[in-house]
Amino acid sequence: MSRRTGVWDRCEPIRPEFGRILWRRPCYNRLVRRGEAAMVGRSMLPVLVLVAGCGDMVEQSKGGARVPGCDDCETPLDGPDEGGGRVPVKPDTLTAGAWDDNLNFDYYRAYLAEMDAQQIAGLPRVPRDDRVLVLVRDSAGAPLPGADVEIRQENRELARGVTGAEGRLYFFPAWDGATPGATVDIEAQSDGAAVTLPFVVGSSDTAIVTIDAQAGLPAQLDIALVLDTTGSMDDEIRYLKAEFDAIVGAVQARYRGVSQKWALVAYRDEGDAYVVRTRDFTEAADFGDSLERQHASGGGDYPEALEQALSASSLLSWRGGNTARVVFHVADAPAHSDQAGAIVAAVRALREKGVHVYPVAASGTGDLAEYTFRTEAQITGGRYLFLTDDSGVGAEHKEPSIPCYFVTMLSGAMLRMLDTELTGQRHAPEPTEIIRTGGDPHNGACRLPDGRQVQIF
Repeated sequence: MSRRTGVWDRCEPIRPEFGRILWRRPCYNRLVRRGEAAMVGRSMLPVLVLVAGCGDMVEQSKGGARVPGCDDCETPLDGPDEGGGRVPVKPDTLTAGAWDDNLNFDYYRAYLAEMDAQQIAGLPRVPRDDRVLVLVRDSAGAPLPGADVEIRQENRELARGVTGAEGRLYFFPAWDGATPGATVDIEAQSDGAAVTLPFVVGSSDTAIVTIDAQAGLPAQLDIALVLDTTGSMDDEIRYLKAEFDAIVGAVQARYRGVSQKWALVAYRDEGDAYVVRTRDFTEAADFGDSLERQHASGGGDYPEALEQALSASSLLSWRGGNTARVVFHVADAPAHSDQAGAIVAAVRALREKGVHVYPVAASGTGDLAEYTFRTEAQITGGRYLFLTDDSGVGAEHKEPSIPCYFVTMLSGAMLRMLDTELTGQRHAPEPTEIIRTGGDPHNGACRLPDGRQVQIF
């Protein structure tokens, strides 16, 4: 999505009597020069009102010309910072909720069916009704992290992956090419020990493999930030820089015995100054320097090169062994509608490497983007995070298609996700962390109108 240096393109549709679709936008009145900006106020303005750097009429396609005085020059990941002159922002500003579709799989299947029935172009459809939860346990029955899992049918590989701290992997027989009713072999290996479990497709939604090994928690943590840097992400990128600086420090302090590496994948779209740029895994300080140099620009239309960014993240130098591997994918737009297959392929590659994706849906996220983000999380074993309006940052945030949730600071939500990745335990936010609730949750759960119960944790 595009917001040309100070011009918002996240727009509310308004329909004048003559029937053409115009747009109303939250608009920053700014005078922009290269390397400096002065923010002097925010208001809701009709598109025909001209204010410094804002007010151009937008129809259907939300692209447009640049603001005079800014030639949209670009910064490489290790280049000079062009973001000077802005008002400093503080961490612990952005707010978010979290949801686990695998924990509420029946509810998720109903959501998928409803979305699939709408025939929205670009949905990354994957047959998931037959999902099988593969649980790998040690000899004491504890979850076994870092186990290599391969699933075969008659010596033909169907799927592979690596368990995280919860000892889990998700197998989708139809998608992975298994024959209904056939017997597949689920082989798990850890520390030289290997066990093969014959499993009949369709006989159960859970397969438990026990290995004669002793579980140990991950000793390494690889975190990749996949970041949409198009114009519509401008405000949230500024706050994310502060948030991630604080999160990196908190992770380093909390898990001193864990070797930590950080990577960055920044992306825009075809026709922009760049499509995808990566900074492979490095130390926290180098990651922070690379992140600080990012700024928002470009985009032009609504979709972005999301599929290329996900594919690039799968090609990073993820460490092997007992490593917690995490992607935080922060974005507000889906891929182009002809890229659904490429998204599915990228998600498959991430699952194969044992990477858990945690999307963070920003303001401007629509139905297609939400479906895409939740697919990334559900298949890889991550969770869906979404920013909320409580921070007052950015444009309006989409109410997610879930029944209940807790709103906390984004930093707290992300740290809880990382804690699960490193300990295998799930923790509810402390009462003092909860800003508000969505829906009517009680004791970490809420009841649906049909009497069913869903779990937040």
